[in-house]
Amino acid sequence: MFPVSQQVRWLVDCDSFYASCEVYLNPKLRWLPVCIWWDIVIARSYEAKAYGIKVGTPIREAKKLLPDNAVYMKPNMTKYWQISAALMSYLHEKCLGVEVFSIDEAFFEITKYDQIYHMSYPRIANALKRDIKKKIWIPVSIGLAPTRLLCKIFADIHKPYGEHVALSPQQIDLTLQELPLADIPFIWPQTQKKLTHKCTTAYDFKALRYEYVRDLLGKNGVKIWLELNCINAMNFANKKKPRSINRTRSFNPDFVTAKSAVWSRLSDNIDKACEHLLDVQMATKYIALHFRTKEFKRFGVELKLPQATNNKMQITKIAKELFDSIKFGEIVFRTTGIYLWDLIDATHIQSSLFDAPHHNIQKSKLNEILYKINKKYWRWTIRLWELGGVQKKNDLFEMVV
Repeated sequence: MFPVSQQVRWLVDCDSFYASCEVYLNPKLRWLPVCIWWDIVIARSYEAKAYGIKVGTPIREAKKLLPDNAVYMKPNMTKYWQISAALMSYLHEKCLGVEVFSIDEAFFEITKYDQIYHMSYPRIANALKRDIKKKIWIPVSIGLAPTRLLCKIFADIHKPYGEHVALSPQQIDLTLQELPLADIPFIWPQTQKKLTHKCTTAYDFKALRYEYVRDLLGKNGVKIWLELNCINAMNFANKKKPRSINRTRSFNPDFVTAKSAVWSRLSDNIDKACEHLLDVQMATKYIALHFRTKEFKRFGVELKLPQATNNKMQITKIAKELFDSIKFGEIVFRTTGIYLWDLIDATHIQSSLFDAPHHNIQKSKLNEILYKINKKYWRWTIRLWELGGVQKKNDLFEMVV
């Protein structure tokens, strides 16, 4: 009735990603219980998990359970996204059709890679795992299977820093027979109650009749059932083009009055917005800067561009001019951000009649090179002059590395 997948997919899933990032940034944290928290624990290292710490545990309770050498840290999302970008760039270089599932997970297809590399799939998975640890410095676990959901299940089996390969029906069934129903992703407690009298394991659910699953659980339940039966039914690639891009960041727990500090934070938002613009291959017709004061009052400035652009240097230059036009006085700032809207496909950008063609080509190439370098390594490997204060020179933009 449904075509069985002949593909080989795998999921790369980072182990305790936030905590692993903190260990990379500060190697002295290795082997210590590490908790990332905002009132409750939002991430923890495997050393902290060993003491029974779960996501959602109140930080007061965690401190009672953990030893004195435990480390408690607030999340540093900027650094986490930088490391994630480096990982995703690495995966895009190694494989085609990468589907980013979350900040620390990505699917891709590796059908016939065993013939290309003359290695078994378990050896390929182990080699990739080690190469990521060497080059990105983050431990990952890998699951190989014919479908995405099976990959996600298998990646969790031998965490941390493990791999699980099950491609034949016999291997898959043996694995699913040991997996409790509650461990199937996207099977929520309410769904489990409906299935209690029929299923206790993932294999039991896989063995149910299609019509029964369809009538009881509807479309979402059918997708899970199909994936367990080696039939591709899920796709996590985000193919929708955004209509706008907004990047905002708070100064909490501190507030800022210095204009240079406000611009520094705003330039961070500009970097992220421009990176997203290039990721989705769009260009913007409008640029707006928005601010919120300590008293929660909002204000901002905006500009309609004469022609759409996705050139980071041009957007930064315009943003700096808008920023310098603001009279700040004694304002205390809570948040700042940039908003790009009325986006169009970047392939539809029309150059100005008065621009020299070779200058447009040079600017475009420089913009592309800057994007690729920062995407491959770390954001801000190359930055614009003075945090975005761009100086013009012979119709090109001078940069500092």
